[in-house]
Amino acid sequence: MSKLGIAVAAILGLAAASIGIWAWVSLGQVDISTGGYVALVLGAVVTLGVGGGLMSLVFYSSRKGFDEAAGGRRDDDVKNS
Repeated sequence: MSKLGIAVAAILGLAAASIGIWAWVSLGQVDISTGGYVALVLGAVVTLGVGGGLMSLVFYSSRKGFDEAAGGRRDDDVKNS
């Protein structure tokens, strides 16, 4: 990745973190029930699980060669033409 790409990613990351912190602070004293905490934790766990599962499928697909045909031409197409 180029230095410009890294700089843009860092700026976007800082902007997202700043907006998140601002939103969290602007809420003030909000009471979250036990059900709210359970939903928050379950949402985070499920999100991490789905992300990890999708990444494992990407790696599995890449290692097994299923992504080779994604370039638009397969070996069968080259042999038949």
